[in-house]
Amino acid sequence: MKYMSTTKIGLVILLGALLFFSCNGKTTTRTKPTNFQFTINGVLVKDLNLEKDIVYFAVLRDSVAFDSAVVKVGNYTIVNQGNGIYRKEASNLFNYGQNVTITITSTEDNFSLTASRHIPGNFYINDLPLPGDTLNPAGQEVPFTWNVSSNASGYFFSVIRPDTTPGVVGYAALDILNDKSETIPLDAFRTSQGTLVYGRYEVYVIAYNQTFTDYQGMIFELPAGLPGDNLGNANGIIGAGVVASKKRISVVTQ
Repeated sequence: MKYMSTTKIGLVILLGALLFFSCNGKTTTRTKPTNFQFTINGVLVKDLNLEKDIVYFAVLRDSVAFDSAVVKVGNYTIVNQGNGIYRKEASNLFNYGQNVTITITSTEDNFSLTASRHIPGNFYINDLPLPGDTLNPAGQEVPFTWNVSSNASGYFFSVIRPDTTPGVVGYAALDILNDKSETIPLDAFRTSQGTLVYGRYEVYVIAYNQTFTDYQGMIFELPAGLPGDNLGNANGIIGAGVVASKKRISVVTQ
């Protein structure tokens, strides 16, 4: 038994020496590659109220804000603003109807995403059926329409009161029938308890391509039911949209 143990020890030493010299005397450590899971939410916006175009992307890697991605939209490289936010705002970043290519890459993760989105066409909200296009005594419901936006997958509208009156809630809804016609309900002018709130309201209509998401500085609200995940190799969404020139409604006593 002593002879067998000595033989085994000798073999182990010999194999160790062979491995050492086959690696030129260097020890090697093999690590298993990590597959990072990216989440990307972004939108390309033409806002007729601001007369500006907006590019906004929020990038996460493993649910943590990621500041080392390279984000390109058309011919522009979008600068990281910190906390995983990539944003650019300027006039004429893209044209109505343009098919814009988007690439987001991370060389260190061997990650690359390419997508394209059509910017919807220019459009406007038709005159409201109210005195002076704005007066709404006692906050009645308001039917309204808008014209077609080319390349739009759908539309939604949002009604807000741009102040801090306690209890005031915004209202937003999809144009479910996609017929460019909706009615602003009584609830849009009331608190959640049903109390009428006097003042000036703003009405926004957004034409979107594929989907839409919120972004820094967005004043209107998003409705429930917008299309969800639409990326091939990451979680999240990328959409495009045009914000029509807003309308104003003044809720006054009769």
